[in-house]
Amino acid sequence: MSTVTGWLIITGCYLLGEFIVQMASIPLPGALIGLLLLLAGLLLRQRPAVAISRGAQPLLTHMSVLFVPAVIGVGLFWDEVRQNALGITLALVATTIIALGFTAWVAQYLMHRKEQR
Repeated sequence: MSTVTGWLIITGCYLLGEFIVQMASIPLPGALIGLLLLLAGLLLRQRPAVAISRGAQPLLTHMSVLFVPAVIGVGLFWDEVRQNALGITLALVATTIIALGFTAWVAQYLMHRKEQR
């Protein structure tokens, strides 16, 4: 399968996630629902998805470009960011600690599970 096929699968999951959010009025981003759909598809498949890997590679290669709008947004709303700097900092620190802790827990769980096999 080609890069285009993988990109179409990724885009299709994203669009399906957006559609589900709109139809079901789910208070979550459509991209998150699409990501979960993609994950479910990959888990059900139980083998590497070469097409999806090829489709994701150009996106990952140019990922830094995707952060430009967010950086510009911070610049445009700098006064609001400065007024809420403490809350933003606390939220960033707390979520980073939670993410690192959860990642460490999952890694330990998977390593322990692998050792048992």
